[in-house]
Amino acid sequence: MSIREQIAFLEELSAIDSDIRRIDEQLDKQRGSLEGMRSELKRLEERLKGDRETLATMEKTRSELVIEFRQMANQIERSREKLQRSRNERESNAAQREIEELRKLHRDREEEIERLNSAAEGARAAIDQAEAKRVELAGAIDGSAPGTQASLAALEAERAQRAEARQQVVSQLPVVLYRRYESIRTRRPVAIARTYDGTCLGCHLSVPPMMFQKMRRQEEFERCPNCNRILYYMPPEPAPGSAPPADPSRA
Repeated sequence: MSIREQIAFLEELSAIDSDIRRIDEQLDKQRGSLEGMRSELKRLEERLKGDRETLATMEKTRSELVIEFRQMANQIERSREKLQRSRNERESNAAQREIEELRKLHRDREEEIERLNSAAEGARAAIDQAEAKRVELAGAIDGSAPGTQASLAALEAERAQRAEARQQVVSQLPVVLYRRYESIRTRRPVAIARTYDGTCLGCHLSVPPMMFQKMRRQEEFERCPNCNRILYYMPPEPAPGSAPPADPSRA
């Protein structure tokens, strides 16, 4: 197989690899978008679960405090009755102290209930907001999932076709050349580069003049000393109406 034939297969292989890379990027983007929404929905549902459990605990505590608050109000009334029935100063002072202590506890419970009411109101507002966002996000997933799945299926089918075409091209290349190509491709996306005037079109740096003169004979591939790509000579396209360039292999 001539080097010109190998160049044609290498360029076809590089174009296929570029297509596969583009398809893989699109697959990752679409999968990531859908998975990202699903992950966000899961986090939102977990947060809602925790917020609802917290709200339930607050409401339970508030109910218990309301019961205590009412019981203390009844105790205050009974202490007032005891004060009215007191027969001496000692009993009167004791009843008065009891009333004052109960009133203080009563006020404390009232303040705790007010704080819980405020916290519960804030929790309900946060839950309502999160629930609205959850419904919106779930709807977006339900709406986009079928289209995304169809798009993914089309991309995967296209990738399979390009992979099959790649295998056919690879089978035409010498094993040593293909291994060299793959070794370079692990370090950079594009493993090959042309030159027609002594400048590598991969890194846009000049190659040594002696190397370029040797490459013009198109007898073997070179390695760009700057970017390490597989480098080969391709004569420039002739301008319309001009004579084709002389074959350097006959020089």
